[in-house]
Amino acid sequence: MKKRLLYLILLLSFSFAFAQTKPTFCVIGNATNKESVQKNKRLDISKIKVENISNQPIYLVWETVSNTFPKEWDCSMCQHGACQIGIPQGSAFRKLNADQQGFIAIHVIPSNKTGNGTVKFKIYDKANPDYAQILTFQVEAL
Repeated sequence: MKKRLLYLILLLSFSFAFAQTKPTFCVIGNATNKESVQKNKRLDISKIKVENISNQPIYLVWETVSNTFPKEWDCSMCQHGACQIGIPQGSAFRKLNADQQGFIAIHVIPSNKTGNGTVKFKIYDKANPDYAQILTFQVEAL
């Protein structure tokens, strides 16, 4: 009896651990966008979409992992539900219902400064932080 109870507890523990790491969202298309823009023009929008692949609402959180955009560039970013000036350290999406898509997007004005830069965002479900994706935006101003 004790062996069966122990086996049942172990089985439930492994099942719970597996359920917590099952992805609840996926990247639609490529997780990396490569863009080029003339130094006197603007990159109006570069967008990477994600989709809720679970059967319940999720709340995605993102963090800026790295940002090598030249300081002279004027940048902003948008996420599902809000836009912000600059590239902040992080934030959260509005609720994504089952089968709903959201996005992270950047906007860049190089201000006549040539160069290149990359910004990377780590994105994960607030309820399942062990599963994360890195979204990368590479921009070159010519």
